[in-house]
Amino acid sequence: MSSGLIILIIVVALILIVGYVVAVILRKRNEALLAALEERKEKLYNLPVNDEVEAVKNMHLIGQSQIAFREWNQKWVDLSLNSFADIENNLFEAEGFNNSFRFMKAKQAINNIESQIQLIDEDIKSIRQALSDLEEQEQKNSGRVVHALDMFENLQKEVTSDVDRYGSALSEIEKQVGNIQSEFSQFVTLNSSGDPVEAAEILDTAESHIVALTHIVERVPEIVSALQAKLPDQLEDLESGYRKLLESGYHFTETDIESRFQQLHASLKNNMSNVSALELDNAIYENEQIQEEIDALYHIFTREIESQKVVKKLVKQLPGYLKHAKDNNSNLAAEVERLGKTFVLNESFSQQLKELEAELSSQEDVVEDALKDSSETQKAYSILKEELEAIEARLKEIEDEQINLNDSLSKIEKDDANARQKANIYANRLHAIKRYMDKRNLPGIPQEFLELFFTASNNTEALMDELEGEKINIESTNRLLEILTNDMNELEEATYRIVQNATLTEQLLQYSNRYRSFDDHVQAAFDESLYIFEREYDYAASFKVISDALEMVEAGVTDRFVTSYEKTREQIRF
Repeated sequence: MSSGLIILIIVVALILIVGYVVAVILRKRNEALLAALEERKEKLYNLPVNDEVEAVKNMHLIGQSQIAFREWNQKWVDLSLNSFADIENNLFEAEGFNNSFRFMKAKQAINNIESQIQLIDEDIKSIRQALSDLEEQEQKNSGRVVHALDMFENLQKEVTSDVDRYGSALSEIEKQVGNIQSEFSQFVTLNSSGDPVEAAEILDTAESHIVALTHIVERVPEIVSALQAKLPDQLEDLESGYRKLLESGYHFTETDIESRFQQLHASLKNNMSNVSALELDNAIYENEQIQEEIDALYHIFTREIESQKVVKKLVKQLPGYLKHAKDNNSNLAAEVERLGKTFVLNESFSQQLKELEAELSSQEDVVEDALKDSSETQKAYSILKEELEAIEARLKEIEDEQINLNDSLSKIEKDDANARQKANIYANRLHAIKRYMDKRNLPGIPQEFLELFFTASNNTEALMDELEGEKINIESTNRLLEILTNDMNELEEATYRIVQNATLTEQLLQYSNRYRSFDDHVQAAFDESLYIFEREYDYAASFKVISDALEMVEAGVTDRFVTSYEKTREQIRF
């Protein structure tokens, strides 16, 4: 036998051995998988689902609960009878494939079995959970009903403790209590007969009704109290007060008070229907409307009571106010007559007094009528109050006008005295200014000064003439005084300005001597300035000519002289 053949035989043998070993390994692995699947199947099959089904079946369910149970029970029957049998057959088939080394078929079968077991596992969990929910619902109902009954008992105690608090609402409340009792009975029937799901729905409804009715019971007493006691008591007091006011002579601008009382009584009666029907929001709203109307009527009565107090006070005060105003007017008329002998008075003074006198006479008639109305109570006090307060306000305005008129009359003599004093002062100032100018020994007086001086002098004389007239026109006097005051101020300023320019010019001309001998410009300015100074009397122009020339040769020289002059300037002595 050749060596090549031997090698070939060995290779084939090795391949066969390896193939066998692999086959054995794969079969062992599949056997392990199948064993694990068999174990999972047995665990699922051995779960106490049958016991749980029987436990729920013994609850004797009906209605919705029974329907739900039947669906889940049927699903378990299908699983236990069919699904597990299918898995068993598939396991047997997979073992056959594995033992015959048909590993691809075995693997496919194993995967299918795993999927089947997973589905069964999920279905069993759903079934057990549904069964547990049915049991739990029944137990839950038992616990919830205790809480609900406690709430209901508390509600019943609250209602029966004091039935009078609920008024006309009691009947409807008791009716709803009865309805809740019926719901409890229905719950017990359903729960005990085996329909915990529907029983739970009934219990939910009963609980919500208890909560709602409890809330109603809490609100009703306050509403009933307002409707049966608080508001009627207020209305009774209000009607009683109204009768007393009428008996005391009060009148009202409102003509519908009686009808408003009737409407309030009707509203109170009508609102009982809202309470009876437990329409509490409507009842509260109507109570609020009734309260607002009562408050409005109370405000009307309070208004008249307070107005009566004001009327009583004004009735006492107004005659005095009126007499005071008329006395003031008489005194002012006497003052106008007195001043008219000395002064030319504005016609407006007399005219204003006549107008005030006429108005005071008119107001006197109004006051008399108002006082008559007050004594006979023909009007509402609020109307009388407005009328009397209007009279009072007008009398105060008249008094203010009288005060202003008196101030104007008093000012006439003050203005006269002031004008006489100022006229004397200004006459003395004119003499003082003239002396001041004479002392300067100026070569001549500027025309500007002469015009201002004579204007002021003439206006002073005019003022004095006005003051010495048979009758003094104080308005004309004040105008002349104002003009004269402006004239004197302007004259005084011009006097200081002329003297300052003349004095500084003389000083600068003297100072320029140090430059004239060698500076032709300064010499020429000196000659020009001196000519203007001595011949034209324009001291401002003369000062400018010499000042400009000196500034060219000695900057700042003018400021030094001006500063020095201002420190030593002689004031006009008035």
